[in-house]
Amino acid sequence: MNYSRALRYLNSFTDLEKLAQLPKNSFFNLRRMEHLLQISGHPEKKFFPVLIAGTTGKGSTGFFLESILKANGIRVGYYHSPHVEDPRERIRVQGAMASQKLWADGLSEVRRLLLKKPIPPSMGVLTYFEILTFLAIWIFAREGITLGIFEIGLGGRLDATNVLQAPLVILTPIHLDHETFLGRTIARIAAEKAAIIKPYAHAVTGKQFPDAIKVIRRRVKASRGSLWKAKLVSGVPLGLAGDFQKMNAGTALKASEVLKMQFNFPIDPKRSRIGLRSGGWKGRMESFHRGGRRFILDGAHNPLSVKELVRSLKILKIRDPWLVFGAMNDKNSREMLKTLSRFFSKVILTGIAGNRAKPVAMLIHEAKGLFKCVLTAHNIKEAIDLFKKSAPPRKNVVVTGSFYLVGEARKILKTRDSGLGTRSGRSPLQGTYPELRVPVF
Repeated sequence: MNYSRALRYLNSFTDLEKLAQLPKNSFFNLRRMEHLLQISGHPEKKFFPVLIAGTTGKGSTGFFLESILKANGIRVGYYHSPHVEDPRERIRVQGAMASQKLWADGLSEVRRLLLKKPIPPSMGVLTYFEILTFLAIWIFAREGITLGIFEIGLGGRLDATNVLQAPLVILTPIHLDHETFLGRTIARIAAEKAAIIKPYAHAVTGKQFPDAIKVIRRRVKASRGSLWKAKLVSGVPLGLAGDFQKMNAGTALKASEVLKMQFNFPIDPKRSRIGLRSGGWKGRMESFHRGGRRFILDGAHNPLSVKELVRSLKILKIRDPWLVFGAMNDKNSREMLKTLSRFFSKVILTGIAGNRAKPVAMLIHEAKGLFKCVLTAHNIKEAIDLFKKSAPPRKNVVVTGSFYLVGEARKILKTRDSGLGTRSGRSPLQGTYPELRVPVF
């Protein structure tokens, strides 16, 4: 298959991201992944796997760890989700998207394997995320990756990535998210996520809420593992903007220290700190300048990550910005809007392409009584045009609520013929920030 045919083949598999209304369906198990690994000769054994789970900060923590390992000359792969613009963003080799040829070759191999040894009907139907997870494993093995970083897609215990026997796992802050699937309390959600800790494994955790850290400690003890606590990074200019990135960077740095101490990876602290300066992670406090205005794109998509975003905007003294907001159906957008309304007075509520998006009419209901000014748009292009017409020059606008929304905005803003001017080079938001004050141990 060529790349376009390979994508059509991939898209033919069930997308669990679209099945939020079926929390107890039979799709959630590891048997199909185990089958794929078995019939392919266990490619996962060719590299050292690291798993990352949590409610917020997974992507940036993984990016920092990837950058640290690259700076130390370690050949690294990174699998994460969702993508912002291109599905190939989900599988990175040495910091770059895997090539179209690798994707085509890998998906052709998947099809060949499944034609030869299909999934038994008793195991259920393969999903889009499972195929992508296997593709990442296959690509990392083929490309001679030394260490593969895998971001958990949903929860942990039954996530496709948990088929990997990871000696090291990372747990970023855990709070309420995907409650329909994972449970209605922090403790239940933490139990699902902490289930990625295998016997005798090492677990690195950032700052956690009390209910979450209790569960994590119990899991580590029961697994006879080791728990390592990360600290905020200080005195290092980070390549990603936002006050919350200091904790994400600190968590990645602690993970690299564990890799050195416990697994003899050749990691030098000086090189690691150089790695933390790497930027270019899409949709995380990413800034564009267009027509005298600044657009700040951030993929905050749950109440906890929105709180982190607002805290960073306050520290950066972003004055009276506008807000463009859209969300997915399975997200607690009411709580997100409550938090955002304490900082923003003007909001444009917009739709997002796809059947998972929350209707604008529902967002209007959720935003009732929260903002001084509420405008609506059918899509992000209309929202940007409305902002241009309604806001005076030199105003800031923050686009948030969903990575899918950020991706749509980014496609418009990065084009030179968008009528909004040209993109800035280095983000003006990058730098070092005061200490983050969030949940403590």
